[in-house]
Amino acid sequence: MTTAGRRILVARPAAQSGRLLTLLADASWQGQPFPVMDIQPLPDALAHLPQQAALADWLFFVSPSAIDIAWPVLQQQPRNARLACVGQASARRLARLSGQDILFPTAGSDSEALLALPQLADVAGQRWLIVRGLGGRALLADTLRQRGADVTLAEVYQRVDGTPDWALLDNGLPDAMVITSSEMVEQLFRLAGPARAGTLQCLLYCVPHPRIAQRLQALGASRIVTTRADDEALVAGLREWFCRHP
Repeated sequence: MTTAGRRILVARPAAQSGRLLTLLADASWQGQPFPVMDIQPLPDALAHLPQQAALADWLFFVSPSAIDIAWPVLQQQPRNARLACVGQASARRLARLSGQDILFPTAGSDSEALLALPQLADVAGQRWLIVRGLGGRALLADTLRQRGADVTLAEVYQRVDGTPDWALLDNGLPDAMVITSSEMVEQLFRLAGPARAGTLQCLLYCVPHPRIAQRLQALGASRIVTTRADDEALVAGLREWFCRHP
């Protein structure tokens, strides 16, 4: 059964959407950027980052944005600093950039899955640098500290409002929207305002984590496809849905 011609909005920051848009085009779908969030580097934090990294045993990157923004200033990072992240796609990218083996969980794509790895069972005395944006979940840092690690945060970017083209939503419903973080969900509904809340609740969403699905459900959405956290899985999840619901 063909699923060609579907129109998919991608609610990621524009800089993170290119590969997914290519995969959507390869599936004969019309992928359209719909950036509800943008990522803004914080120069002062980035200037301080190499000094922080020089003292670390582990560097953990919480997101693709953390890798893209922080790595260019870490080209000369200490060879004894090991690297960790969540998500297979992030691990592949970090491995290409660093030439190193990357610690990441294969049974999930969040802090809980990382913390379940045997390598993190005994971190007493280790120095961890968590590279992330302003704010975010405290679970990883708090748990590592409870296990005896010395944890420092490097908050090297901030999330700001994106500039989605609302005509893509107002002039006929898309077949689906891909949205890849709970923060993006919050931004989407806030920027849309009450007048578009009903429209957003009617959409089909494709998300890479149950926590994102739960946030959408709390805001009234009911049609949600949850997949693994990589672009191929998002496309495969949508294809399966469209085949079951022609």
